[in-house]
Amino acid sequence: MKKIIEEIEKGNLVIMPTDTVYGIMADATNEDAIKKVFIAKKREKKPLILLVSNIEMLKKYVIEISDLQKELIEKYWPNTLSIIFDKNDNLSDTLTCGNKTVAIRMPNNKLLLEIMNKINKPLISTSANISSKDVITKVDLLEEELKRHISYILDDGEKTNISSTIVKIENNKIIFLREGILADKIKKDFKDYV
Repeated sequence: MKKIIEEIEKGNLVIMPTDTVYGIMADATNEDAIKKVFIAKKREKKPLILLVSNIEMLKKYVIEISDLQKELIEKYWPNTLSIIFDKNDNLSDTLTCGNKTVAIRMPNNKLLLEIMNKINKPLISTSANISSKDVITKVDLLEEELKRHISYILDDGEKTNISSTIVKIENNKIIFLREGILADKIKKDFKDYV
């Protein structure tokens, strides 16, 4: 963990497993690190997901948390659920590609949570592949082209390819932007809001 923290604090990129697949991690408050992620992935204008480790950290970067968002957080976080929030000025427009909203989740991954608590900053999280290429479930599948941009890789064996569920709240209703593994459970638990 020490090496990962050192590299992230230097503004570098690391690859490590999340609670979904292998991801590229970087300091979400470092403008240069954010730009490095887009370059490494050859990513066009597509916003990045933000990881937080606790509710206090979440509050630093969003304008407000609605009652329905609070209920989703209390029921499912930490988990593979990303929720769209209105961001405040503490988050770079580069990270969100100029959008006023940001997808945020609290990962169900002890190491990631510890890292964020130690550096007291949120992390960028994006799958460890060049955009439009397949998602990576083990490190020996990483493209050499991508690895050139990465300062440290944590190999933790093969992971299952799980995509996170992404939701936004509109008019007190839950709208699914991506139906991941939690979608059916949310539809059942919050049937009055879908």
